[in-house]
Amino acid sequence: MIVWSGRGIFSAILFILTLVGSLYILPKEYDDYGFVIAAFSAALFSWYFGKKWNIDNAKIIKDKTTGKLFTIKNQHTLFWIPMQYWGALFSILGIIILIQNAAVLYAGIASFILISLVVITYLKKPKTNTEKKETTTSTKKNTTTTEVVSDLKKESTVKKEFKPSDHTKFMPK
Repeated sequence: MIVWSGRGIFSAILFILTLVGSLYILPKEYDDYGFVIAAFSAALFSWYFGKKWNIDNAKIIKDKTTGKLFTIKNQHTLFWIPMQYWGALFSILGIIILIQNAAVLYAGIASFILISLVVITYLKKPKTNTEKKETTTSTKKNTTTTEVVSDLKKESTVKKEFKPSDHTKFMPK
């Protein structure tokens, strides 16, 4: 049974379609490389579109009645794991298959490419849509983005105090 939410099933579908296509095209002695091709193509797809669909499309919405700000994010998962993390899992699977086939040089190259892509992604840190929307929201309010973020933090840490109630009214007399 496959469990997914949103567009998370596309990672598994692409892996299966690429696997079937590469096994059909490649000769029988290269069947293991069909798994590698399928794993790396699914990894690239899952990493790119997972980040695009899950992270970049987050929206900040203000409730009209209470005035509180809420962040709404998309959830595209496969087996409760977000799509962008499937990119790393598929590439690790491809590297393991390369190592098992004694293609250590290719596995090293693939590992280097994987690590460099992850490092470049986190060093670059592009401005996401949520940061852009915070900026536009803050300019409308004549405040800075740090005030909007601090308002979000304040609202999420509000503690509600409950008054003790008389429980004897629920007991039979």
